[in-house]
Amino acid sequence: MATKKPIGTVTRGTTNPNRLRRVDRFIASLPIVKKHGCTVVDLGYGASPITAVELHERLSKLNASIRVVGVEIDRERVERGLAVAKPGLDFLLGGFETPLPSGVAGADVIRAFNVLRQYDESEVATAWAQMQARLSENGLLVEGTCDEIGR
Repeated sequence: MATKKPIGTVTRGTTNPNRLRRVDRFIASLPIVKKHGCTVVDLGYGASPITAVELHERLSKLNASIRVVGVEIDRERVERGLAVAKPGLDFLLGGFETPLPSGVAGADVIRAFNVLRQYDESEVATAWAQMQARLSENGLLVEGTCDEIGR
């Protein structure tokens, strides 16, 4: 069986600890994250898996059954993520097609922060559609940008 190439392009991958703490607080306020077995994707987490790790730490305090999936288009970045994976925190190779772990039909939340700003505006609508197609029935796409310290 042939493996499909991830959809998208490798981006700079710049990230910092606590960079996404504000958007994490917003995601934590969403009723859907309290759902048993909720799956949240950190799409394009960057050169370091820290944003996915922090997202899992924050959300697992609210919901012990939460599952956070870090998705990256670069194999080396996925390997770095796998080194810190643990129950409820997975890492997968992929792009805007948003791969999910076996048995997960759709993501309840997809966070794609500081990813699309590195693409041409003409590519954004297609990327949104690809991510939206991977959401659960009431799932949410949280897409945006911030500076290096989270503003």
